[in-house]
Amino acid sequence: MKKIIALLLTLTMVFALSVPAFAADEEIVINFPSIWVGTDSKAAYFSKLVEDFNAENAGSIKVVIEEQTDYQAYRDKIRTLVTTGNVPDIITMDTLADVELYTASGKFMDLTPYLDAGWKDTFAPGCFDAWTIDGKVSVIPFESAIFPICYNTAILAEAGWDTFPTTWDEMFKMFEDVKAAGYNAVGQMAGENAWTSMLWYSLLVEAIGGADVYADGLANPAFVEAAEVLKEMYKYTFDGAISAGAGDVNGHFIARDTALYLNGPWWIANFYKEDNAVDGQLLADVVDVATNPVYEGGKGEAAGLVTTVQSFVLCAKQDDPAKEEAVIKFLQYITDPDRMAEWSLSAGSMFFAKYTPSEDANDISKKFTQIANDASYTVLHVNGAFPAAFATAFPEAVSALVLDQVDAQGFVDMLQTAIDMA
Repeated sequence: MKKIIALLLTLTMVFALSVPAFAADEEIVINFPSIWVGTDSKAAYFSKLVEDFNAENAGSIKVVIEEQTDYQAYRDKIRTLVTTGNVPDIITMDTLADVELYTASGKFMDLTPYLDAGWKDTFAPGCFDAWTIDGKVSVIPFESAIFPICYNTAILAEAGWDTFPTTWDEMFKMFEDVKAAGYNAVGQMAGENAWTSMLWYSLLVEAIGGADVYADGLANPAFVEAAEVLKEMYKYTFDGAISAGAGDVNGHFIARDTALYLNGPWWIANFYKEDNAVDGQLLADVVDVATNPVYEGGKGEAAGLVTTVQSFVLCAKQDDPAKEEAVIKFLQYITDPDRMAEWSLSAGSMFFAKYTPSEDANDISKKFTQIANDASYTVLHVNGAFPAAFATAFPEAVSALVLDQVDAQGFVDMLQTAIDMA
């Protein structure tokens, strides 16, 4: 009998050693190679988010950050891992071509059920539209930039405008009045990457074509009409805009000789720099922010917004449902509106998740955020909506348009040819 009991005890011990612990008792480890470390503006608060999340979920979920400080090395590393099938649990990307490739690879999680369960409502309207394939979303547009119009209130007041125009017809009347008052109405540039003109063109395309303007590519008539209006705007810019770069556009606005300025939220800090003050007055003291005016006969809405994506988040497909839930829990944690507000204040960034700006944020940042929160829909700027060949061809096409070497249709044809030949 003793031998039988001993044998049973031995077998029990062997069985116990050979059977793994239940998954529910294991700590789920989420691997996240991230560029939001080191000197990146988002690093400090991101580190706090990860630390707090791990503390709140100690013993059940742990997010492990693999620090990557070189952007190009990070891109190369992720490409290699995705190609070999060793996809990290979470990645971030800032290169549109990679995002499109990865979303089509089938190696990333379908986020649609979680978004449809209410999570989507916490993001800006329409921000997932461009990334929805066959009704499914596998990419989160994360860090954003928006492009409302900044304007010098003192110049507009001198020109007889106490409020910003609400239509493009009124806008051109204001341009005339500003010009008559001795100022440039708007900064344009066809040199370098023609960034500012690209943004103005994007605002026109959105105002004329509306939320679905990219559905038919450059075949939409809005692109030709927008080109005609862009050419007209060059009558109200500073001399030499054909060869001008970003420094020229920035310099004219800082010098208070140009009324309107267009750029992303990363430039807001410059409004508050003492170096840009005139007679002790900060640029921010005479700057206000407006949404894109409505285009008469156009399909755009007053609250339509032009954006771009600074970074995307993607999640690897998971075989373990518990790990999938853990990954989603972390992403929902870091996109919580209150945390987004603190992260925005800390980093000077904007995000597609909606949030109320911190009371400690500067006034212009608050206005940018409010405009983003109030958007009825968002569309990408034209460089973001089309292949890279579009952006490469854009400066030459603008120059040809303004110099009367091509008409508006010819301008669009140049861009389409560049895309087709790429």
